[in-house]
Amino acid sequence: MIFLMILFILCWPFLSFALEINSDTLERYEEDKKYIATGNVTMTGETFKLTTDKAVYYEEKNEIEARGNIYFEDEDLKAWAEEANIKVDKKTGNLKKALIHIKKQDMWISAEEIERLSEIKYKAKKATFSTCEPEKDRAQPWCFTSEVVNLVVDDTLLTTFTTFKVKNIPIAFSPVFWGPGGNIKKSGFLPLKIGNSNTRGLHISPAYFLVIDSNKDATFYLDYFSKTGIGKGIEYRYLGFDSKGMWYGYQINDRVTDKNYQELRGVHLQKLRGLDLLLDINYVNKKDFYKEYADIRSYNSSYLFREYGKDLQAKYDRFLQSSAELSVPAVGGRFYLLGQGWKDLKNEGMSPPIKAELGYSVYPYKLGPLNLSFNTNVAEYYKEDGLKGQRFELNPRITNTLGDSIKFSQSLSAHAIFYNLEKTYPYDDVSHREMIHYNAKAFMKLYKRTDKFTQLIEPFIEGVFVGVNGKPPILKESELIDDSAIIRIGAYSKVDVNNISLEGRIAQIYDFRAKNDWNKLYPILIEAKASFWKISLGFDTYQNIAENRMERLNSWINFSPDEKTSISFGQRYTRQGAVSPSYLWSQTLRDQYETQDKEPGIKTYAMSFFKKLSEKWSFNGNINYDLKGAGLRDSSLYVKYTEKCWASNITFARKPVIRDGRETSDFSILLIFELKGIGAIKLL
Repeated sequence: MIFLMILFILCWPFLSFALEINSDTLERYEEDKKYIATGNVTMTGETFKLTTDKAVYYEEKNEIEARGNIYFEDEDLKAWAEEANIKVDKKTGNLKKALIHIKKQDMWISAEEIERLSEIKYKAKKATFSTCEPEKDRAQPWCFTSEVVNLVVDDTLLTTFTTFKVKNIPIAFSPVFWGPGGNIKKSGFLPLKIGNSNTRGLHISPAYFLVIDSNKDATFYLDYFSKTGIGKGIEYRYLGFDSKGMWYGYQINDRVTDKNYQELRGVHLQKLRGLDLLLDINYVNKKDFYKEYADIRSYNSSYLFREYGKDLQAKYDRFLQSSAELSVPAVGGRFYLLGQGWKDLKNEGMSPPIKAELGYSVYPYKLGPLNLSFNTNVAEYYKEDGLKGQRFELNPRITNTLGDSIKFSQSLSAHAIFYNLEKTYPYDDVSHREMIHYNAKAFMKLYKRTDKFTQLIEPFIEGVFVGVNGKPPILKESELIDDSAIIRIGAYSKVDVNNISLEGRIAQIYDFRAKNDWNKLYPILIEAKASFWKISLGFDTYQNIAENRMERLNSWINFSPDEKTSISFGQRYTRQGAVSPSYLWSQTLRDQYETQDKEPGIKTYAMSFFKKLSEKWSFNGNINYDLKGAGLRDSSLYVKYTEKCWASNITFARKPVIRDGRETSDFSILLIFELKGIGAIKLL
């Protein structure tokens, strides 16, 4: 074998370039100013290395043509190919029957032809791409095959006629696929969602993400359901120096229920000169919208919605509230103009009247040992074919806290309210109302600690006195207050000894002014929790001593033998017509109870479990069973498999639904592929 090496330096006015060639044979053609190297060719430049069977180097153009068993590497790229044309100084080229690894993106692309258009731009034809490294004679864990792939590193991945495959098995197809080429936002189509439901039929959901500006973007949604109809949605987000907001709207004409569903939710904050504006809109035109369609959309996680506690995926309260508030700062307080409206998602006829309120609030300020605050407001109420009129309120408040080891806090507030209302039935039509509200609480901490033993006891006693006249319609929370003389007494204790932790709470209410069928002694609250070894368990209960019965009992136990395993069992029981705990601790117990629905009675069991079988496999599930006749309730099983370049999550879920006036079950399977460098692909 003949070994030849040539080292040459070509100089330009502003650039010097060195290339070293090693090969079995090397020929130079002076007229064409080219070198032809054959056999075990290695070319080494300042920033790259090339090995191949045969190569031609053109001096003037600074280009390399290579054939056979090509391997090329520079600081950005590794490539294997059968044919190549490389423009050395421009860092561009063309590869045929090639496989490349883009280092920064960790992207592997194999194709019939790959063009390197610049240091960061690539175009491939009849290509397969993935972030999983290919292995000989083995199918990649996942990949996309596409007619054309356009990639801009740290920018955009755009493909046409794309098929998503798992172990070479086609799973999903999209005519256009847009994915991240890095961390920079770019407009494009989001991964297509395809699924099937026994209640809605075939489900196809394309979505398009639009970058409007550096601080504005939007997402357009389309939901096709073969049985129910086509849903349309838009989500818009913006952030400025003086304003920020997020809005979401959705509409679908459901053929099964014969209803046109519409939803609008959003938040807008605007800072003007000396003014603050807050809009918080929550609207649906049909009360059963969330029962039918709350689960279809995965909303963007927004800084704004998190900041103001607005979770579009959360379960919804009975009353959907919208409000608009304009606030003007003042010395030691603020003026405000507030508008509010509500929609009752259970009984539309029970929705409260809309309200417009103008008010002035004085922030708490110290006057000796006292803290003083003040609020006054005037409001207009309106409901078509319902209550309407005006309300004016004056509300001063004084608070005080004393003591160190034993703390004593008290507050005194007064309400003077004037009314001019129509259609107040079944409440009294009164022109004014006065209220005095006094609250006093004493509490202390008793603490004992040794080397092996720690105990904490926190006893408390609280008294509430409320004097009121008249019983007008309930227009504000304060108007729920009835004549009351209540005392609360209780204690909390915690003991830690020998790696065993015990906690307990007991509390009791006594009402000196109990009326009608109410007992002066309310149900007693008892809570307990214990943790030892790998077990924790606890319960809470309300025991009605006066009636010698239990209002409710909730209990649970959890066993975690190691950090990879957890099993929990829970039980809930509520007696038919029981008093709800949220009302028990209210200062307005009797009147609230009269205006609330009776508890229907609950007797359910729940089990949850988690197990991490290995570094790759884990699963967890939840089962809920109702012994009151409904049987199996919402239940689910989650299975996760994790690899180096991907992970998959499979969710099997069942939930009860009502169709045509009867209760049935909706079953769904959700398969999510979490692809390194691409994101999540969801198949329902």
